[in-house]
Amino acid sequence: MRTTGKFLANLLEGLLAVCFFTILVVVVLQVFLRYVLNTSIVGANEVIVILFVYTTSIGGALAAGRGEHISLTFATDTFSKKIQRGLTRLCLLLVAFINGVMVWFSFHWIEITGGYLMPSTGLSRWVAQVSVPIGCSLAVVYCLLKAFSTLKQKGSGS
Repeated sequence: MRTTGKFLANLLEGLLAVCFFTILVVVVLQVFLRYVLNTSIVGANEVIVILFVYTTSIGGALAAGRGEHISLTFATDTFSKKIQRGLTRLCLLLVAFINGVMVWFSFHWIEITGGYLMPSTGLSRWVAQVSVPIGCSLAVVYCLLKAFSTLKQKGSGS
């Protein structure tokens, strides 16, 4: 499972790097076109927003899988390692559950509002909205992988 998680993380990090690079290039190009040539690319701002939404949702899933989210551990640090692993597993399963619920409800939201068109590009709004179930599904996968990996650590520590 660890290699699956690392492969997926490397793949998603590469995708994020491409998205950020694309955002950088389009923003610099837009600034140059606007201030030097007094023109712009129609729909470029919407494309930047869509890419940013995807980088946020995928990056959030990566952070959840790595445990890089904000946490207050002053209370749990007083427990034994065994209890700490159990609480960590419980938290991972709760985060997975919450993200699963978001996936479930996002499909209804996309069904209702996803058909509307974006003003500049003419793309359907579902193109951006589908980032929610993608990011939340990835968070579920990462949380479950990490929760199951803590089960294998059962014998180590006290």
